[in-house]
Amino acid sequence: MRVIRYKLGDSIEYKPRAVALGFFDGVHLGHRALIADTVAGAEREGYSATVFTFPSEDALKSGSSRLYSTEDKLEILKTLAVDEVVLCDFNSVSELSPSDFIKKVLVEALDCRLAVVGEDFRFGYRAEGTSAYLCDIMTNMNRDVRVHKMLLSDVKGRGRVEISATLIRELLSLGEVEEAAKLLGAPYFIPGTALRGRGDGHGLGYPTVNTEIGSSPLKHGVYHTRARVGGEYFAALTNVGICPTFSPREPHLETHILDFSHEVYGERVSVEFLRFLRDEMTFSTKEDLIVEIKKNIEEILGEI
Repeated sequence: MRVIRYKLGDSIEYKPRAVALGFFDGVHLGHRALIADTVAGAEREGYSATVFTFPSEDALKSGSSRLYSTEDKLEILKTLAVDEVVLCDFNSVSELSPSDFIKKVLVEALDCRLAVVGEDFRFGYRAEGTSAYLCDIMTNMNRDVRVHKMLLSDVKGRGRVEISATLIRELLSLGEVEEAAKLLGAPYFIPGTALRGRGDGHGLGYPTVNTEIGSSPLKHGVYHTRARVGGEYFAALTNVGICPTFSPREPHLETHILDFSHEVYGERVSVEFLRFLRDEMTFSTKEDLIVEIKKNIEEILGEI
């Protein structure tokens, strides 16, 4: 998969493209259906299957978050059979009118022959462009547009609802990682580089791998997880939070990987969240904490 970093005015290889347009935060099931349609259309017509998106940090409101970083999003997109991703600098196009965005970006820069968008897709200055407007203008230029309706899914306690990144962030903030995974199409994960911690876990007999939490909306607490280290997967127990029993720290992940004794400082570790076990707690003694950790591990082993 080719990644093209683009800003308005840049020259891109001019060739017929089928283009999926959106932020694609999380690359959830609705996004995947849209991208699969784009790939199918490209194969049918002999176009390049292209995803046009923005860096995850672009146009991010203060206090808000994205499900995944730009790099994580690209890693997921690599698995979806697209030929290329155009990663557009948001500021360079944010003041284009909807008509100018179509003309200068989709037509003149990308030679977009087929655009695929969700029905809630907005674009152009102040998000004035709609999917209906895109369809009207592109059709008048003898170019195709496919508009996808919001995909629905059953969510425990909520009935049948529209899949959205906003809903997934809300589920994660409540610790409902199993429901979030259903909408994402895979377990939610937080990757990071293993950092040297204070050794609290090692002192308890349960050494941990410390990684940063970033801007994740995930609820603080203890989770049954799966850790990916060097391409291998291991059952794990992860605390998300500040570790209040000891001197509290900035929010982070502490992951105890079961049946694992390798040194991983400086290595990339990705933690997948499978089930919420309990809230983060302050224990009166280290012995009480050890008893609880043993209980949590036994619970995990019973699920494997």
